Formats: sequence, structure tokens, C-alpha cells
Amino acid sequence: MASIDLAGLQDQARRVLQANRVTAARGRYTRPAPHTYPHQWLWDSCFHARVYLLLGDDQYARDELRALFREQVQSGVDAGRLPHMTFLGADEADLSQDPEAKAAYARDAALFASPRASNITQPPIVAETVYLIKDATFWRELWEPLCRYYDWWMRRRNPRADHLYVQWHLWEGGADATPRGDEACARLLASGRRARALEWQTVNPTAKKRQDMLAARFLMLEDLQTVDAAEAQGELSEAEADRRRLALWGHIAIDMQAYLMANLNALAQIGAALGETESSRRYAAEARAIAEATNATLWDEEAGFYFDRFGDPARSARVMTHAPFIALYAGDIVPKERAERLLRHLLDPARFWTRWPVPTTARSEKAFDPDDYWRGSTWINVNWFAVNGLILAARRFDDERYLQPARVIARKTIELVNDLGFREFYRAGAPRSEDDAAAEPMGFGPRSFGWTGLVLDIARILDTELR
Repeated sequence: MASIDLAGLQDQARRVLQANRVTAARGRYTRPAPHTYPHQWLWDSCFHARVYLLLGDDQYARDELRALFREQVQSGVDAGRLPHMTFLGADEADLSQDPEAKAAYARDAALFASPRASNITQPPIVAETVYLIKDATFWRELWEPLCRYYDWWMRRRNPRADHLYVQWHLWEGGADATPRGDEACARLLASGRRARALEWQTVNPTAKKRQDMLAARFLMLEDLQTVDAAEAQGELSEAEADRRRLALWGHIAIDMQAYLMANLNALAQIGAALGETESSRRYAAEARAIAEATNATLWDEEAGFYFDRFGDPARSARVMTHAPFIALYAGDIVPKERAERLLRHLLDPARFWTRWPVPTTARSEKAFDPDDYWRGSTWINVNWFAVNGLILAARRFDDERYLQPARVIARKTIELVNDLGFREFYRAGAPRSEDDAAAEPMGFGPRSFGWTGLVLDIARILDTELR
């Protein structure tokens, strides 16, 4: 690999974020990409804030995080929830920022039957991002909104009271076309129904989003909205509404447990620094409970892998994806012996050690497609989690075997961005029937994708912690 042009990557990241920046009527934020993604997405903004900090733009990082709370639910059973999307276009002044957002706003406001934001959430990584900004005044400003959000998770997404947190929709996990949801999607499509929202869909041909997966996600949202409305109107009890949502999908994902554990620990640290001792202890205790429940329920000893569970009664989604490697970043959630088995899977060329790791689906899986959206392709944010997780494992277990794969992933990630620019996702390698070493690099999705700026942190890590 050629030497890293860090200054060039920084300039490119700064240009991408500047071009994607929006000053909406009630907050300043950064779009994931122009044209395709005009709104504010929850986890995208958390990654954007990290990139701003790497660029020394502290104020933009703070504003990015503040903007996430513009449409936090203030009342009702879901008080505290943060939306996965806050729409651009609800205020007339927004359209001067992005005239093309008008059509997207009309479509998405209709899709979610809401004028300002979606009614689902996304990976809850905001607390750890706020914690990066070492400013007690800023922490105090966001303390109550943060607590309301994570208290909402603890109140509304632990339906079996077993410390295993569920997502109700594929979009909530971020990896929204993952084959972990294929059984639920097949069941929805087999119903023969046509999703009412098909005419509102975002079509991005370069992202290779499969039309059947889009249709299934729309159907899942329709069914979820029906249950939510019945609960809100008092036609269903909370217990019965949860039972129906669990039957629809009720996904217990290893990566979601990791996000929650890491962020409850970050929130506990913020609370301790602010003198919020009781709350700090409560969040730390729940993080420990998540780790214990995850290892008791999701680990498969024979396979040496964590598998998600879904449905009611819960059953295993036995497909190997990138998700357990994200779990490594969360700290104590993965014990030593299990981390070693995950490392063996990672380094297996028949599974995850592709030309440009880490693929989002194992090469050994029938669903694997190295070019497909969350079904085998490589994503910069996944690699960022994996590199950080491998480094943490090396420290926790005093074992340098984790560092070399972290170096390789870091170098190949930088190589992709250097060669192909700031794309949404990238080719992981060759199809199973072809020679992986002969694969040619390729990027997909919109260009000028914001969170690909995480490559700056990967470059920093390679030059410091992995030197």
C-alpha cells in the first residue's frame, strides 16, 4: 500500500461534510449524502460528529449532536425516543437549503404518517459520542435528554424483562438489508400484499437496493404502525402490543446489545462526572446485565459464534454476519475464549477474510454478495468498529494476535477510500465461485458519503495505536 495522504483525506472529508451541511429551521446538521439522503439520520450524525472532532471542528460536532434532539418524543408511551430520521422540509425555510428535499419530505412524511420525524429509532450510539466532547457544561446540557432516550430503551424495548433489547424494524438496526431479517421478509412477501408506500420509495440504482427487500421493509412498517396506533388509542394493552410486535419480527441483535452496553457505560461515566451517582450506577448495572444476558442467550458453542434471535417464541437467525465483530468494541461483552473463536472466524478466507474485509455477510453464506447492500459488501463504519474492537481485545487479553488483523483491515479500508473516494459502501471481494484475490475494487451508493470520513480515525489509529 502506498503511503497515506492524511492531509488529502482530511481535505476531502472537510469538503464532503461542508457540501452536505444543512442549516435547517431548528438545527444545523449534516446530510449523509446529497440527493439520496437529505434528512438527518441518528447514527450517521453520531459518526459525522466524530469526523468533525477529528477535523478540529468542535462547534459543528456539538451542533450535530444537539440537532438529534429536535424531535425527541416529549409525551405518551414513547416519550424519550429519538427518531431514526428527522425530516428536512417540515419548515419552508428548509427548502432553501436543499430544493430537492421537497419531494423526499412529502414521501417520507407520508410514509411515517408524521410531519417532522420517523417513529422508529436507530443504533443508540449518541451517548458515547457526547462523551467524546470533554466538556461538563455540554454534558449537563444534554444529560436529561440523553437519560430520557436510554430510559425509553429500558422501558420500551425490553419486553421480556430479560435485558435483551429488541428492534421492531429492520431500519432500526442500521444494517437494514441484512440476511438476518430474511425469514421475516419472506413471510411478509409471501402474503401477496402490495405495500402502500411503494410509490414513495427512495430509488438509488447505484446502491443496488433490491426491490423485494424494499417492499418487505415497507410491509413491516405498515404492520408495526397498525400495532402502534392500536396501542396509542387504547385498543391494545402494552403487553398485547408487545406480543404482536415480537411476532412480527422482535429482533434481538448482538450488535444492538453491544451498542446499548457501550453507550449505557458512557452515560454512566457522564453521570458520575456530573455527580448523578444514582443514575450512573443504574446505567452501569444495566450494561452489565446486557452482557450477561447476551452471553447466556446468543452464543452458540458449537459454531463458536453469536447468532441473533427473533420472533415469538424467539428462535435463532443462524446466519453469519459482521455483527459479532462489532460486539468486540463494547468492552466486556465478549469473554476471552469466545473472542478467540471470533478471531478464527474473522481470519478464515472462506468466511470473513476477503480481499477487502470485513464483509457484512460471511462468504460461506448462501446470501453472500460482495457488492450488495449489507449482504456481503464492506462498510467503513463496520470496519471502524472492528478495528477498535480488535485493539480493545488485544488490551483486555494482553494478546497481540488481535493487532495484525486490525492493521490489515485499517490499511485496506484506507486503500478503498484512497482509490474510490467517499462512497457509501464497497466491494468486499469476489463471489464465492470466483477467485477472491482477482477481485477489482468498486464503490457503490452515493458519492460524497459523510460517515466515510471515519477513515480519518482509522488512519490515526494505524499511525498511533497500530504502529
